[in-house]
Amino acid sequence: MLTGRDVLAEEAERIGLVSRVSDDVVDAAVELGRTIAGFSQPGVELTKRTLVAGLDASSLEGHMQAEGLGQLYLRILTDNFEEATRARKEKRPPRFRDSR
Repeated sequence: MLTGRDVLAEEAERIGLVSRVSDDVVDAAVELGRTIAGFSQPGVELTKRTLVAGLDASSLEGHMQAEGLGQLYLRILTDNFEEATRARKEKRPPRFRDSR
């Protein structure tokens, strides 16, 4: 960033600037979207809110406490943690209901 030089995709992946490089970006984006859509909706929402809140957090400790409270909230309101645990044990994809 300090030099302003262009970084090619392969180098960006190697140095961790991007998580992956794909020859067909549209197919990769659709695949990623389908994967995320299969996750617990409240879990995805919490992740997004936590990432945005982290931008304004005054400390890492405060941010981690808020994230922990969010996780507790999800545990109370949904059976998704239990379903994820069962699914992993049974070696199957989870079937999230996003409710109790």
